Amino acid sequence: MRGLRRCMQGALVAATALVAALPAHAQTQGAPLRIHVRGSAQIDAVAWTEPDGFVVRGSVIDDARSPVAEAPLAIDAVTGGGAPVDLPTAEGCAADGAARGREHRPSHGGYAISTDERGGFCLRGRAPLANATLRVRFPGGKLYEPAEAKIPIETHAAPLAPVILRFDPPVDAIDLDRPTVNVTVALRIDRSGARGASSGATFERERLPVLLEDERGTRLAEAPTGGDGRARFELATEGLGGAGQGVLRARFDGTAALARASVVQGVVRYAQVTLALSHPVEPARAEDGVPIEVEVRSSGGPVEGGVVEALRAGEPVGTAAVISGKARVIAAFTAEREGTVPLSLRYVSAAPWWIPGAELAIDVPIAGPGVWRQLALGAAVLAIAGWVLGGWRRAPKRAEARAGDEKPAAPPGRAGVRIVGPIDDATGWRGAVADAHDGTPIAQAELTIVVPAFDDSGVVARAVTDDAGEFSIEAPYRSDAKLVVRAPTHSSYEQALPPPSKLGIALVTRRRAVLDRLVRWARRQGAPFEGPPEPTPGHVRRVASRVQQHEVEVWATRIEHAAFGPDAVDERIEQDLGASEPKPGISQIAP
Repeated sequence: MRGLRRCMQGALVAATALVAALPAHAQTQGAPLRIHVRGSAQIDAVAWTEPDGFVVRGSVIDDARSPVAEAPLAIDAVTGGGAPVDLPTAEGCAADGAARGREHRPSHGGYAISTDERGGFCLRGRAPLANATLRVRFPGGKLYEPAEAKIPIETHAAPLAPVILRFDPPVDAIDLDRPTVNVTVALRIDRSGARGASSGATFERERLPVLLEDERGTRLAEAPTGGDGRARFELATEGLGGAGQGVLRARFDGTAALARASVVQGVVRYAQVTLALSHPVEPARAEDGVPIEVEVRSSGGPVEGGVVEALRAGEPVGTAAVISGKARVIAAFTAEREGTVPLSLRYVSAAPWWIPGAELAIDVPIAGPGVWRQLALGAAVLAIAGWVLGGWRRAPKRAEARAGDEKPAAPPGRAGVRIVGPIDDATGWRGAVADAHDGTPIAQAELTIVVPAFDDSGVVARAVTDDAGEFSIEAPYRSDAKLVVRAPTHSSYEQALPPPSKLGIALVTRRRAVLDRLVRWARRQGAPFEGPPEPTPGHVRRVASRVQQHEVEVWATRIEHAAFGPDAVDERIEQDLGASEPKPGISQIAP
């Protein structure tokens, strides 16, 4: 989808590369290859002393820079030499500075704590830890790899007031085609969060420096907070890196009275793709294929990935992969005479951060057949005429059918049944079932012809595809019959039974189907759920969390796990996600 899509896409791409890198003998074994894809996690935290203890506060985020909620954490302490340190009793505190009274005693030499629904955690020890370093460990799980961070405990002469940073509003997407992007970071001081501080203590939140960095650690800008506690940045997009997933990190390094703080925001930098001819198209015979050299670029430079497709009257006549901003399309079609033929070129994205621009219309010069080609055609016509007049026997019908077969069509990108052509006996159906997006044959797909019946069965014929995705099914044709197609990993599809013919059937995987459901839902809702360049489960989940739409947040999280998690999505899960789709009334945002 938006496409593509964000949230674990990097992991899915890495899995594809892993399969390609496996030795040939490993890929051809009889046993199916199982790959478990897990995303990475990152722990971001700070710790400081207090008169009667210490505080550690932080968050856990994934590789899409989304918070990891309910993540179990183990916290212990070591000296500079790595020796374990005895830990005092501690109590929990909310990541936003509010008190949280649950007591935490050391467990197996450390504390056990979980992140909140926003991925944050906070712990306050009841005795000082001098010259110690805290180790925060996340054991990982089905979706995430383990992570560990070492947090030095900073010593201060006076109690520190906790500081909370947040992007306000959140910056989920950056349009690289605009010259600048505005970013605002809000800084809030928890005046009651520091133990030992006077309850009436005042803290100035104006002129506090906030630093902005990207995922490379590159310093983007620094700005002071204003009287409202907000630091405002106007960033030039040309310095933000190329299109793709990225990070914005805001950091406050603290003062003598205020604790250090940081916040991380995952972003998608997207750009529009434009097409241009590298040089004029040279005349060529259409049947032999016309080479078309295409430059594929964006505002940030050459585009990597995706394909360029050539269309004639809306039908694809050639495609080519985009490599380092270039594509060489061979457009093959039938032309009746010499002249020019109008074609259009369009970019088909392989990642959600590449936004296809307008199609490029071109006129392709077609060369007529040469003298020798015309002589060969004339000889062929005379030979055919002689064959007809001589009463020679016609070639077998099966050979005629092969000669009239159409070239394989490009994957349609959606489920459906296409009539490819007639069949010999006109009493049944044959054809192939393939993936709607990559054209891979689907084996063990079941095709059923169903007619109305009182007992709710009505099955009159059934067939299963072979390893090449091909099938043949025989039954009398009825205009009230339905064709139902099911497959192990693809969504079911049904429609009215077409007349006896050759069929090309496309199915969509269940993972794509549940993502498509979320995209359609978000577009019906509109802003703020429909975020540019395309709504993703992570975007919908974060918006739902901000506007306190718990049911939407839970549903988007389940969609995310189903679409990008390691477990297969069966028919029951797909139906359950469809049945639990939030109703329009539930997702309305109060003004």
